[in-house]
Amino acid sequence: MSFEFPRSTPEKQGINSKLLTRIIEQLYQLDYIKGFIFLRHGSIIAEGYQKPYSGETAHALWSLSKSFTSCAIGFVREEKLLDLNDKLISFFPEYRSCVTDEKMLDVTLQDLLTMRSGHANCAYPYAKADSANDWVRGFLSSPLEHVPGTFFAYNSLATYMLSAVIRRVTGLNVREYLIPRLFDPLEITPGLWECCPAGTNSGGFGFHLKTMDIAKFAQLLLNKGKWNGVQILPEAYLEEAVYPHADNSMNEHPDWKCGYGYQFWRSRFGFRGDGACGQYAIVLPEEDIAIAVNGSLPEMGRILDLLWEKFLPGVHSAALPEDPAAVAALEKLCCSGEIQPPAVENKKDLPGYSFRFYPNSVGIQRGTIQFFPEKCILSLETARGTETINAGFGTFENSRIRLQDSREHEVTGYAFWKTEDLLEINIFHLDSTFRDIWNITFQNDTLKFRWETKCSLFRPLLPPLKVIESGKL
Repeated sequence: MSFEFPRSTPEKQGINSKLLTRIIEQLYQLDYIKGFIFLRHGSIIAEGYQKPYSGETAHALWSLSKSFTSCAIGFVREEKLLDLNDKLISFFPEYRSCVTDEKMLDVTLQDLLTMRSGHANCAYPYAKADSANDWVRGFLSSPLEHVPGTFFAYNSLATYMLSAVIRRVTGLNVREYLIPRLFDPLEITPGLWECCPAGTNSGGFGFHLKTMDIAKFAQLLLNKGKWNGVQILPEAYLEEAVYPHADNSMNEHPDWKCGYGYQFWRSRFGFRGDGACGQYAIVLPEEDIAIAVNGSLPEMGRILDLLWEKFLPGVHSAALPEDPAAVAALEKLCCSGEIQPPAVENKKDLPGYSFRFYPNSVGIQRGTIQFFPEKCILSLETARGTETINAGFGTFENSRIRLQDSREHEVTGYAFWKTEDLLEINIFHLDSTFRDIWNITFQNDTLKFRWETKCSLFRPLLPPLKVIESGKL
């Protein structure tokens, strides 16, 4: 890896450092911003990460993955392997007998790109309900409430079908297909891209990148597909991709009703690719600004509200007088972002406890909790073995767990006593948006568990866990 963005003071790029400091302070107050990069005229003017998160972890992009699938379609079209007017069924003739709605025969690739497949809602449940876990068949056999090309409905399985088409015509998954065409030129090492049971990249979600990788992608889009003077992404396709083809004015939030392109959203200002809980590649052509955000918050629109209402009014076309003190304060803020566990010690001299659960859908059978001066350890036994969750008192402690998820994650967590008898354990998934909260009540050697999760889309939730018996170790 040799490419690095140049770095500049905000003032050289027409932005006041004090203003940018206030913006970042407000970003850090959200629950939670993991990382961000602001670029103006191709230079980084601010970059920061909130510990325990870092810029070194490839993070789930959720629906920002869709924009990369769109780019792959652009490359495939440039290679004349498909046309956007091609009928979807033409790529999967062996599924013709599975079609139950004749309107499905008219669905085109452009209908999929613009989220106008004819479905009233996302077709993902049809994929999951297929008897053989065949997502292609689940989509092609699903009913359509509308004529294709006439109605916008956000549809992750539509993007999956684009991924399946790419694999069918190139022999490669989207991730591998994009490596020489997009990722290598941008010097991006792509993270994993989750797959359907047949091994096809999910397309509409499941891709993982670092925040800096998102920033490179956003800057490439801002440059109309050009990188280091070389046209990487076909400019004609990109121009089409960010045009508001689909009417999504039925949505409520203003930034989700400005029109939809080929897996890109139009915004009140500029356009963007985005993913659930605050994954953003924001492109502002008029201001020559690109912004990458990696978040974990349910109300992701708050990020855009802050940028439009507080940041954009302070952007100037010409350079501003330098302000070294303000620049130093900004740099200190960017380097000091940190989620602070409650500053408490474990003041309880408790023995360890064992417990056993009634049968539950995740298969957590029994476990233990042990206490130490600096942390507690929650161990949970499933059919796969024992999983261990470390949680520090006043500090973060790391673990690797799977539980109800499809794969293991690196997590970090802290614990504190909410009341005399109630322990709360907070677990942060470092490579995704997931955040789990365990509340354990200790009363007369009897334990009660209550569990909740935040920002956990597409994830099976833990069931209520009822204790059969518990006692001291």
